[in-house]
Amino acid sequence: MRRSILDIFLFLLVIISTAACNNDLPFDLKENPPKLVMNAIINADSTYNTLFLNLTGRNQIGQIKGATVEVRINGSLSETLRPDPHSSDKGRFYINSAFHPGDVVRIDAMTDDGEHHAWTEVTVPQPIGKIEKVDTASIMRKPSNYGYGTPPRRHLRYQIKIKDRPGEKNFYRIIVEQRKYWKYYWEQNDQTCWSSAMQKSFKLQTNEDVVLTDGKPSTEEDDENGLFGTVNNKYAIFDDSRFTDGSYTMNVYNDIYGWGFWGQEYIWIKTDVYIRILSITEKEYYYLRALNLLDSDAYDNTLSEPIAFPSNVNGGTGMVGFSTETNYMLTVKNNAVPPMVPDL
Repeated sequence: MRRSILDIFLFLLVIISTAACNNDLPFDLKENPPKLVMNAIINADSTYNTLFLNLTGRNQIGQIKGATVEVRINGSLSETLRPDPHSSDKGRFYINSAFHPGDVVRIDAMTDDGEHHAWTEVTVPQPIGKIEKVDTASIMRKPSNYGYGTPPRRHLRYQIKIKDRPGEKNFYRIIVEQRKYWKYYWEQNDQTCWSSAMQKSFKLQTNEDVVLTDGKPSTEEDDENGLFGTVNNKYAIFDDSRFTDGSYTMNVYNDIYGWGFWGQEYIWIKTDVYIRILSITEKEYYYLRALNLLDSDAYDNTLSEPIAFPSNVNGGTGMVGFSTETNYMLTVKNNAVPPMVPDL
């Protein structure tokens, strides 16, 4: 998940280094005076979140020399932040406030030179409630994005049933985190030495689900044979327009067994899977939707119109998103682990 968030920030910084305006970020190369950039993807279920400040520029991102960040919850000052004095990165701020669904959060950022003051105000979304049901099945399937002719591999299919929050328009994101546990060994001085490792993965195949493809599901064969590129829902976002006030069972896949460790004799022990349904803000939904398009084969900047990226920062630019999470955990064990393998 951390890698995913960093990817989002990287895309945003590249885009805003070339252009900026009050409420939209057109993907072009117009000259603009430097503006303060405020970025954060905040998990309301955590008290450790990071906010980034930078300055826009034509060719590269500008670094700030110092700033103060104030966080207010429902009109009351929650914390005042300064950069870490021992760090060379003066644009990184750690938010430790506790947020709750329905909170109105305002974040102000002021540079020390008095040149810039940017702020945003976001209402923390309500969580979806419980994940009603998760069914799994082991199947053979072609991996996504492994190239033409890749043979099928063992995958786990998830059928995840969720219920929409009634009476309002909702925006969601699904994250499936795998934690794969391995034992591996090597021979040393005529002895067998054992060690353990854990791998994390967030890869998810969403192309066969109606909601996650916006009504345009496809198979891996369809993608290989298509004449034009398709927009892959890399950030696995969706809204409730196809199941308003009702329930929906989505179908997603991932490679549950993994590749192991090259050059080692390894044995897969188990995989813990954390299914997370995030309620996100509307602005964040459309921002991630634009990123999906920019990162797809379907977008050609020489033939397509510029992509407009939403911003919810006043007096500057950027994206500050809040999410609340509902999760479900399951464990997939390897029941064929040989008896000589030591316990984890």
